[in-house]
Formats: sequence, C-alpha cells, structure tokens
Amino acid sequence: MDHTCELVYRIGGNNIKYGAQKGFCRITGKESIGISFNEWVKDTFTDHASLFPGTIISNEALFCFDECSDIVMVQSGKEKPQRFRTYSHIVCGNKWYCLTKADKEKIFNLICSGAEMVCLTDSGQKHILFKHKPGMWQLDEIYLIPDIEKLKRIHLNMCFLLKLGFSQKEVISGQYPTYKLLKIGYKEMKCYEDEIKNERGTAFFEFASWMLFNETNNQ
Repeated sequence: MDHTCELVYRIGGNNIKYGAQKGFCRITGKESIGISFNEWVKDTFTDHASLFPGTIISNEALFCFDECSDIVMVQSGKEKPQRFRTYSHIVCGNKWYCLTKADKEKIFNLICSGAEMVCLTDSGQKHILFKHKPGMWQLDEIYLIPDIEKLKRIHLNMCFLLKLGFSQKEVISGQYPTYKLLKIGYKEMKCYEDEIKNERGTAFFEFASWMLFNETNNQ
C-alpha cells in the first residue's frame, strides 16, 4: 500500500526530483531516492517519534514537506508559491485537492462522495500529512473510521440549527440562549438537537462541526 506521501506525489508531483541519493526514507519507511535526512532535518523538527529507520528523506516525502511549492500555488489558485502544510489535502477519484477553511462545503461534498484520502488541518501550522493513516479520516491529530451516513446525519442537523439562527458556538456547545429559543421556538430547535446531542463531545462531532456551513456563512 502506498504511503500517503507516495499517493499525493504520484498524483501531483510530476516526477519532481529533489535528490538522487538511495536509501530508506525516514518518512515513508520505503526504499527510495532523495536527499540525506540528516542534512535536511532542522532542529525545529519535533516529530521524531513518527519516523522510520533510514538515512534519507525521499522525493515523495520532500514534495509533501515543501514550504515553497509552485504546484500547490497552482492547485490553490494563488499567485505565489505556497506552504504544503497550510492546506487540507483530499484525494477523490484519483484527483488531489488542496483546500482551506473557505472550502468547507466542497470538503464536505468530496468526503461524502467517497474520497479515498482525507487529511484536514485546522491551524495549517504543522506537517500532518506524513502522519496520515490510510483508510482513516484525519483532522490534525484526530483519526476517525469513515462513516459517511453518520457524518451526514450530524452535519445536516447542525446546519439546520444554523439556518434557524443559532450561531456555530451555540450549536457546538449546545447552549442555546433563552431569547433565541423564544424567538425561534424550542420545538424547532429540539427536533434537530435530539439528533446530535449524544454525539456532542466526541471526536466525530468535532470532525463534523469543523465543516459547518450554511448558505450565508461558509466559515
């Protein structure tokens, strides 16, 4: 099975070569070619526990650690090279997508259409793609067994609550102000709240709530 870095590189890397040194990659654990890991790694790298034995960082991994990527620039529609870690990455239908929080509706739809790889980032500050677990959904350090129907149910009911006029903070916390309940109606709120209240506080709820959007607010 491909490591996630190998998958993304195969789809989007265009056979970019950063180096030609042979060895085992400390990121993927696979025999490959690249550059010396010790020459590449910086003192600020803190994910040593996630590394495999080896001597190099492969071209596949280097592609996914790029801090000045022209390819991500094109993928994201920006005007200057981009940091790979800034973006959420999805592979769906053998197509690679670089997305941000502004693309929550698209992210949700790609996941629900059966995306093969889902690696989402909230802060965009850490390299998380290389720690992705194939077959899982990922949001930073959260890993979930995919369940599209469960995601749809939680997300849809949360979006209905947003459309009624509740804020994201209120929907996520379950704390609905009295004045809004009087205005909107307790029964209107309860029919949707009952569908999600037992999920609140779980990792799956956090994953679903990250993608909250409605017609007027997709942030």
